Amino acid sequence: MAVYIYKAYDLAGRMSSGRIEAENEHAVAEYLRLRKFFIVEIVPQKATDFQISLPQLRRTVTAKDLAVFCRQFAAMINAGVPILTCIDILKKQSDKELFKTVLADVINYLESGRSIADSFRSFPKIFPEIFINMIETGETGGVLEPVLEQLSIHFEREHEIYEKVKSGMTYPLVILIIAICAISFMLIFILPKFVGIILDIGNALPLPTKIVLALSDILRRFWWVFLLAIGCGSIVFTKIMQLPSWRKKIDYFFLTAPIFGKIVQKMVAARFARSLSIMLKCGVPIIEALNTLERTIGNLVIANAVANARQNIVLGKGISQPLAATGVFPLMVVQMISVGEETGTLGVLLEKVAIFYEKEVDYTLSRLSTLVEPVMIVGLGIVLGFIIIAIMMPMF
Repeated sequence: MAVYIYKAYDLAGRMSSGRIEAENEHAVAEYLRLRKFFIVEIVPQKATDFQISLPQLRRTVTAKDLAVFCRQFAAMINAGVPILTCIDILKKQSDKELFKTVLADVINYLESGRSIADSFRSFPKIFPEIFINMIETGETGGVLEPVLEQLSIHFEREHEIYEKVKSGMTYPLVILIIAICAISFMLIFILPKFVGIILDIGNALPLPTKIVLALSDILRRFWWVFLLAIGCGSIVFTKIMQLPSWRKKIDYFFLTAPIFGKIVQKMVAARFARSLSIMLKCGVPIIEALNTLERTIGNLVIANAVANARQNIVLGKGISQPLAATGVFPLMVVQMISVGEETGTLGVLLEKVAIFYEKEVDYTLSRLSTLVEPVMIVGLGIVLGFIIIAIMMPMF
């Protein structure tokens, strides 16, 4: 569907303008007439139009924003506020222009007669599939408020895990960047000042000095090659990640890597258990819930395991065997799912699994951070000390 820009007068004689996504101009005109507007102009939005939204240049909508949105939405529904009024209030109080624009379009879709789920479904980059499916379930079953409460819990957990990972990795990354900058500065700017002194000594240069001088010369002459290699490597990696065969190998490597693999496994297990638990508790059929997880879990190895589990359900079997066959799900997850299937308490047990592994991720990241920081500092000291000793050896 195309986007059309319209100008029209309302019954009070006030000029109104905006954007509407529709199949053609006739559909836009029909929509405006139903709202009692007097049409002035309807034109398709061009690629060069300055009203094009550029989400990448504006503050993006995070899991925390969605958690706040769902919780406030549920509170207003509980208070008896109409759906359109709820979304309009949430739009006005949002501090992100991107979210305001999206919610304004959602209101337009609702006024045109679309369902709540279909109105949100038009913005897959803002509202994930689990959000759409659960809203659709809540809307159909008349339980929108508890569904929104569960969604707020889900997005709050997603945000907490993201913040823990970010805080755990920020300090080591900062140390690494500082180390690279410090070493590069010494080799490119400081070392050349000593080259003349070192060469004037006339003695045979020690091996460490030769190594450092060679590195300095390479960096000064070919620094642009390193930057080009980093840029090209990023592009190649992005393209490779778009190929299913390579994506599966890379995802499997992340799950089985020596130290970080355990963390990734626990994060995936927590997300899998939390998402499936919330959908089952809100009444989403298990086949539909697994179908949603397959597309949103973010790891191709796990997605294939979920697809096999869904197929097993269709055949009248359980879901624990396909998950165990991957070899990347923790044993506790598989056993709890197996018990949940037998006792009919799968949703409850999955919630307990999610809570356990969320705590495990927090603990593991904290412990890893305390171990990585001193190791990186010692490593930086060793490299800088080697460079200084290599410079001073010929002088002594």
